[in-house]
Amino acid sequence: MRKRFLGIMLFLTAVLTSCNQFEEFNDVAKDAQQDLNGETRANNSQTPLVVGYFPSWSETYPTAAGSRLRNMPEEVTHIFLSFIKPNMRYTKGSFDIKGVGIEVPYDGIVLKETVDHLKAKGIKVILSIGGETYWGTDESYDIDFVAVADFVRDFGFDGIDWDYEPNGGFQTIGEPINVQRFITMIRESRKLLPKEEGFLIACAPAGCGALGRPTPYANNDDPTSPYAYAKRGEVTGDALSNEYNATAPEGYTISLYGFASTGHMIPVFKEVGHDIDFVAFQGYNTGSASQREIMYDSYAYYANIYGFRVAFGMHVPAEPWGPYYTYTEDKVREYTAYVAEGGRHNRAGKGDGVMFWQLLQVSAVDRNMDGIKYSQISYEILENHSPVTTPSVSIISPIANTLVRESESFNFVARVKRATKAEFYVDNILVATATAEPFQTTISNLEIGTHDLKVVVSNAQGETATATSTIKVISDDSVEDLPLWNKDTVYATGGTLVLYSNKVWSNKWWTQGDIPGQSDVWAFVRNVGEAGGDTDNGGDNGNNGGDNGNTGGGDNGNTGGGDNGNTGGGDNGNTGGGDNGNTGGGDNGNTGGGDNSQIEEYDINKTYSTAGTVVTYQGKKYRNKWWVNPGEVPGNPNGPWELILENGEGTTPDKALEYDINATYPTAGTHVIYNGKTYKNKWYVSAGDYPGKDQWGPWELVTQ
Repeated sequence: MRKRFLGIMLFLTAVLTSCNQFEEFNDVAKDAQQDLNGETRANNSQTPLVVGYFPSWSETYPTAAGSRLRNMPEEVTHIFLSFIKPNMRYTKGSFDIKGVGIEVPYDGIVLKETVDHLKAKGIKVILSIGGETYWGTDESYDIDFVAVADFVRDFGFDGIDWDYEPNGGFQTIGEPINVQRFITMIRESRKLLPKEEGFLIACAPAGCGALGRPTPYANNDDPTSPYAYAKRGEVTGDALSNEYNATAPEGYTISLYGFASTGHMIPVFKEVGHDIDFVAFQGYNTGSASQREIMYDSYAYYANIYGFRVAFGMHVPAEPWGPYYTYTEDKVREYTAYVAEGGRHNRAGKGDGVMFWQLLQVSAVDRNMDGIKYSQISYEILENHSPVTTPSVSIISPIANTLVRESESFNFVARVKRATKAEFYVDNILVATATAEPFQTTISNLEIGTHDLKVVVSNAQGETATATSTIKVISDDSVEDLPLWNKDTVYATGGTLVLYSNKVWSNKWWTQGDIPGQSDVWAFVRNVGEAGGDTDNGGDNGNNGGDNGNTGGGDNGNTGGGDNGNTGGGDNGNTGGGDNGNTGGGDNGNTGGGDNSQIEEYDINKTYSTAGTVVTYQGKKYRNKWWVNPGEVPGNPNGPWELILENGEGTTPDKALEYDINATYPTAGTHVIYNGKTYKNKWYVSAGDYPGKDQWGPWELVTQ
């Protein structure tokens, strides 16, 4: 026992001596470790995240003045260098970047030097995996996690970002197979890049990924969450009928619950939430939803459970698919301040922040702004734990250019921050004052025409802020505010009015794809022009013509037409046509007739790999602009298919197309008919930018 005691004492003495000798080294290592994790020991809080995607293909070769990547400012705390192939192969120690997916204009040695250069500035560099481009094949999932870890270690990256977008988007990410793939990616990479060594595992899921949705996958909902699917009306304040109305100018936030990607991160968090360091959710390309802080709060709820951090992802304007919503500088400031203040779940001081796609993009709204300047603005707000003290106000209802019927009243609602009084004006006349929530008033009995709305808020220090908007009051029988029927739209609430074939229809119950006039679900209400004046130049609800005709027409004809004809047509004909003909056509013919027999009917189960392939779908011709996966049905204005116009369709008023609110109109001079009037576009028109919406917009009136 004595000898053992002496031996233990000698061993402890040696260890203590060794510890003293390397005490300075250990302190440095601890500091480095805490720096890697973004922790600040002094106040036991974490440095806020300011994350920016840097597209490797935009990098320049380094010179004495640096490069685009090396010159990133320190306010960008984390850079997602994008993108590496998920199934890339790499030999440890080779520094060979050929074929791995990174597209910098130099070799691996210079890449390592660039990473080291950024880290010396205090910027963490994270390798982003996948993106839209690299998940398109089954081979993408042949992931060598050891090779990924070796690459990260060799080049000195601080970690990885799983930018998982199966088939180039989020449409299928909620499927169980893709959820499991996501779980495996995080779990396996965490094993090889452990937290204990300071490596970061991040991911960039869909913005609605933490909101619940039980169909068609029950695991993508969480009944215990404040953001469960059953609570969607309470969370958003929107009517349930607008769940699938993602492109409405009203900006219904409940539409975030209607995406295929909604809830996809919930089962991931339950399996590997503790393995994630931070989530940089993509709070963009989510339609027109207005209350986007809900996305942050839903992720923050799980962050408090599993210990990760959250970065609110915003897109430098313009987004590829973001109708009626833009991340202006003001919105960036507001959302950054919301994160700095901690949101609904008291996250202040826990290291949350923002993410931007992408750092080099110049704003389409303000050419003096780009992703770098957005990052610097957000950094100042986050670093000072929300220095925003001035009042803020926005009008959340009605939204700009809303159409209101003359007999209707409406709620004039403002979102107010850091203010104690709100004054409401209509046409510059004060109509109400509110000094506490809710900041709103009810407006009625406005005259037909355009009216200006304004809210002025103030705080105790006398500082003010102003928000303005414009609405239009229309007659009770006007059809100006009625949407065109759309085959892809879900009409969940009975009594919804739509326009189709120059008539107003009302649905009796839930419907999708049922054509008005061909299904009992739709009840005829009236012809356009009845009960007050949408008829132009006589005839029975026609324009210049016969029954529901336009010019000289027969039944539902356009020019000289027969039944549903256009020009000189027979049944459903266009020009001189027979049944469903176009020019001189026979049944479903084009020029000189025929049955489109040489053109393949679109097959929903088929892949169309060759661009320029022509198909027919629901009686229309489409051509694909790029690779088409199974299920990508023609008709999506942002999808791979473009509508083919033939025989001068749309080129003149007498060949005008019926306006489709879901279509884009890329060719200037295209004529359309909307609400019985003919318009032509002056430039490219986005989906939803309907004629008459804005007097300064792309459409000009041709004929009444």
